[in-house]
Amino acid sequence: MSGHEILLTPDGNYLWQKQAWMEGLDAVRTGKLDAHSVSIIQTDNVPAEGTVVNVRQLMATQPAAMVAFYSHASQILRSQKDHRYCGCCGSPCSPRVGEWAMVCSTCDMSYYPRISPCIIVLIHKGDEVLLVQHKKHLRNTSIHTVIAGFIEPGETAEEAVVREVREEVGIEVGQIEYCLSQSWPFPHALMLGFRAEFKSGDICLEEEELVSGGWFHRDNLPEIPPQFTISRQLIDI
Repeated sequence: MSGHEILLTPDGNYLWQKQAWMEGLDAVRTGKLDAHSVSIIQTDNVPAEGTVVNVRQLMATQPAAMVAFYSHASQILRSQKDHRYCGCCGSPCSPRVGEWAMVCSTCDMSYYPRISPCIIVLIHKGDEVLLVQHKKHLRNTSIHTVIAGFIEPGETAEEAVVREVREEVGIEVGQIEYCLSQSWPFPHALMLGFRAEFKSGDICLEEEELVSGGWFHRDNLPEIPPQFTISRQLIDI
């Protein structure tokens, strides 16, 4: 893999066997998939025999097990990259055997993979749901999705739902119900999915992030996220 891209063989399969160009590259064993031991390699040099594809596009066509495997593996690589040096004393860190931690060679400080909790919420009003369009989606799609945001220090997940909805679309919600979660490796989010009932207010968009938003009847939805995403799963519930 390279950044948020995955290398495939010419016939469209993953590189399951060790190749000559892999010599000298660090391979991180991340677990088992279909009873096979699997490692992942990060490189910026794409070999001629491979094809690079965008991870998000590939995830949309993969079974849940493969999506989970990529999420796990990419976050381990990210953690090893982010924690090459100790944040306390500046000394080099190295992986700890038997754990995913990076450990300082001098002060023995341990650094585990970062997990950033986020809320993501579908707001409903009768047979209508609130969907918004982000500026970042305008480059190549017209996808409308649900409200999401990071949980701030000291907040509960439910308090984050109320705050994020208020900040992004200016309305109040109630009857907040937890539904499901998803690991989201861009770069290390844990998405906590909720449903909430519209309570009051008029839509007032946070214009730095959003370009449009509105109520859509369930029988007449705009383009929505692919099925592997938690946002789509919330919409489909």
